[in-house]
This record gives sequence, C-alpha cells and structure tokens, in this order.
Amino acid sequence: MKLLSRMFLIASLHAFSACTNRQAHTHPLNVILISIDTLRADRLGCYGYERPTTPIIDWLAADGVLFEDCTATSPWTLPSHASMLTGLYPARHGLKSFENTKAVKLPDQCATLAETLRDRGYSTAAIVNSHYLNPRYGLHRGFSDFTYIKESFDRREPSKVGEKAKEWLTNHEKPFFLFLHYYDVHSDYASLPVYEEQFVHQYSGPIDGSTEQLAKLIDGGNPRKSLNHDDVQHLIDLYDASVRQIDNEIGKLTEILTETGLIDTTLLVITSDHGEEFLEHGSVLHGKTQFQELIQVPLIMKGTGLPSGIRVKEMTSLVDLVPTILKTLGIRPTDNYDGVELCSLWENYGRTSFERFLFSEANQVGEQYAVRLPRYKLILDEPKMRTYLFDLASDHREQRDISSEHIDLVETLLAQVRDYMRLTSAAEPISSLTQKEVEALKSLGYAQ
Repeated sequence: MKLLSRMFLIASLHAFSACTNRQAHTHPLNVILISIDTLRADRLGCYGYERPTTPIIDWLAADGVLFEDCTATSPWTLPSHASMLTGLYPARHGLKSFENTKAVKLPDQCATLAETLRDRGYSTAAIVNSHYLNPRYGLHRGFSDFTYIKESFDRREPSKVGEKAKEWLTNHEKPFFLFLHYYDVHSDYASLPVYEEQFVHQYSGPIDGSTEQLAKLIDGGNPRKSLNHDDVQHLIDLYDASVRQIDNEIGKLTEILTETGLIDTTLLVITSDHGEEFLEHGSVLHGKTQFQELIQVPLIMKGTGLPSGIRVKEMTSLVDLVPTILKTLGIRPTDNYDGVELCSLWENYGRTSFERFLFSEANQVGEQYAVRLPRYKLILDEPKMRTYLFDLASDHREQRDISSEHIDLVETLLAQVRDYMRLTSAAEPISSLTQKEVEALKSLGYAQ
C-alpha cells in the first residue's frame, strides 16, 4: 500500500476514535512495545522537527498520548533496554557494562514485563535486532517466542523485524505481549534510495556514515577537528533518511493491526533506548555522555482507554514503562519498580505531577551520572571529578554550565547522585566472549 493510502487509513482511524468517546476505564487486551534503537526525540515531527521524517508516527501520536520529556536510563542499548523491560535503574538491574570489561546477566530476582504478563496468561513474543538483546543477558526471560535477528549493515532492504512481526501477528493467541526492537536507525546510516533521495543533499566528501569510520574519528580523540559543516550535515541527512524508513515500517505494522482489527484492542507503545550525537558536544555516535541528544527519547502511547491528542509535559523515564503498561492493562503494579505509573497524567490531565528525581548513567568510558529535575540537570563526570549544571528551560542544548552560580543546588543534586550510586545489584557474571566475538562487537560500535 502506498504511503498516501496508509496515511489515509491512519487518518480515518484517528477520526473514528475521536468520535467514539473512549472510556477511561476500558482496558486493552494486548500490548505491542516498539523500541526503535538510536532514535532521537527531536528528529520526529511530533516533537517539533521541521523535516518530514515521521508522518506515520506523527499520526499515531496525534491519536494518543505523547510524553514530551522522557529520559533514557543510559545512552546505550543494554542498560536502557533492561530498564525498559524491568522498570529498574541500571544500578539495580546491573546490566551496564561492556563485554570486554565485565559481562553480566539479569539477576533472577529482577522480573521482566514478559514474565509478569506470561504468568497472567498472556502469549509473549519478542523479535529483536541487537546483540545486547539476545538471550545471553537474560532479557529474553518470559518470552515464549523469542527471535534474535542478527544486525546487518545493509539497510537497503525491508526490515526483517517487520516481516517476522507480521507472521507472528497472523498466528497469535490472545491476549498477547509483543516486543519489537528495530535496529534500522542505528549506524551504519543507510536506507533505501527512495528515502535517501528525499533527505540526502549532494555531497562529495569522505564521510559515509559507517560505524567503523565514525568510531575511528572518536578513537582519534577529536571528531570536531575532523568533520566540517558539510560532513556533519551529510551524517544528519543519512540519519534522517533512516528515520523516514523506519517510520514506513511502523506504517506497515499499523496496517496489519488495522486490517485484523487488533488496533481496537491493543495498547501500542513507541519509544527508543537512546539518541545519537552529531557534534553537539564534540563527538558522534552514542554511549559515552549524558547530554540531551543522547538521553531524551520519544515516548508515545495509543490504545483503548487512552485519550487522543494529549501531550504530557511532566518529565518521565523509561523505568516508568513497566508500571504504566501494567496499570493500563488493569494489573496493579508492585512497589518494586523504580518507575511510577503514568496513567494519572492523562486521567487527571494538567492536575497531576510527580515530585521526584530522574537518573541516567553511562559506563563506556569511566562513569558518568545524570540527575534530573524538571528544570535543572546535573552531570557528574567521575573520571574527571567534575560536575556540570544546566538550566534546561533556557539552555536545552546544554551549552552553558551554571554550577558556579547555584552551589546549594549542585550539592543537593550531587547528594542524590551519591545515593543512587550506592544502589547495588545481584547481576550474575557470565562467560567472556572470544576475541573474535569482541572484535565483531567493536565493528558494531559496541565495545572499546
């Protein structure tokens, strides 16, 4: 089906749902959680991006609830997804180290969302596209059907995740929980010609958007000196084209749900594990810093019982996903989660707020921690023994460190970070990879 037809289908769905006066206490039967690896929130039209990268996701957001300020718990794949699937911070689930430093798997006492729903009679399946989501680390627990599709650098072909999802949805049992992880936006930046033609300007420089090339620039110590304006714009163009390609994949999935009638009984959640940097703070790729381009991610929810056209400004976190999904299904969350259920934010729209701190951590090069308030954000760089404070209300791009102007606030936030660092995990060590396997991970940008 062509894009125009797909958009009409979704537009019709939006108009229909707006007229059905959804009941706040109606619970969906099924859940589909979609994680689009490496997707920055500010590259989606519904988050204010000026380029037409996400027409499908924008329609879905307009028909559901969009959270404007969602923070990832880490700027790389494994710890963020572990938080997404357990409701726990990395300090508590323990999955936060690279293979060639300290490999561990999820502790048995950390229940996954799939385990909780399986034990309540749900059919559970996952289709994932990253080494760090394969069974080695324990995030497969609770999924009756689990498919790991090995990463491919050839993005000039349809996503196999989508194909597998279609097969599963045509043979599923109800109720179900389906977790889909798409790798398409991750470097290497490459997509089908139809999308690159829309976004990639003429360019004759040496930059090709490959992980190997970008990792070498980082290893060289100063990507800012190696990349000029045209080089960076070319990277952004390639990235935007890949975002447009994954948006089309979401459209295909939405078609299937609409044609089968599942759209009326399913909670659809779209998010990401982290973003990507394009020299905003002197580097490229992700994983090593805690700035907003890396830890601000999209979060969109749409489904039976949810209102349409709601944009929540309250700061939220990936640790909120598990308790929120459970509450939306009519299952009472336990007190074991680090996150909170967000249902009250749309049920009492504009009248509910949470008083709390949000945390994130990076462990690829030393340890960096971030703590958030609605307005302020503190970053602790442990190796450099340095703290930074930013006013996100006036300086969302985090260009001006104001820590010297707010000594008391820095001390308050630093105390929160220290308390967070004292959290412990019972993560279990696992056998080391071979040197060949480590080298393969390095080629994907996963290891030092």
